[in-house]
Amino acid sequence: MVPIIEISLLLSFTLFLWLGFRPTISVKDRREIGVKRASAIYKDEKGTKLLVAERLALQGKPDFIFETWLLRRYIPLEIKSGKLTEDQPHLGDVYQLVAYFLIIEEVYGKRPPYGKLVYANKTFTIRNTARLRANLKRTMKQMREMLEEEYKPIATPDFMKCKHCICKDTVCEWQGRAK
Repeated sequence: MVPIIEISLLLSFTLFLWLGFRPTISVKDRREIGVKRASAIYKDEKGTKLLVAERLALQGKPDFIFETWLLRRYIPLEIKSGKLTEDQPHLGDVYQLVAYFLIIEEVYGKRPPYGKLVYANKTFTIRNTARLRANLKRTMKQMREMLEEEYKPIATPDFMKCKHCICKDTVCEWQGRAK
């Protein structure tokens, strides 16, 4: 009888370790749109309702939300047009997906277990972890504090840094001054 208890404890401990230490982000080197054994319940199309999480003051429109057939879990999927050479998605894209996790949880009342980021050449599966959620909430808090204080970061124009900056031709007051 004792070996059965020991085996049960060993299996439980192994499962606990596997759940705790499996990667947050996994990658496939191909474009994979959709979720197996699931149906699309939401598509970002013209006239589609904006999803609003009022408690968090967040809103958004994921490209797709899939509902799994068996467990009725919601899985957001976001499609990006660019290609990646590295095996990590852009951090801003990850946070966008995490924001959809929070929105879906508030709007539909179910916490998505994971979501997908689909680039032109790679598909990333991102687990909905407490760490990612906390990082996003901390970042949102900092952004809101910056807006309330009318905070302006100190910027020093630099040709090499400004050349490919995402703020180029948008909000940058230094545009054209970098030499």
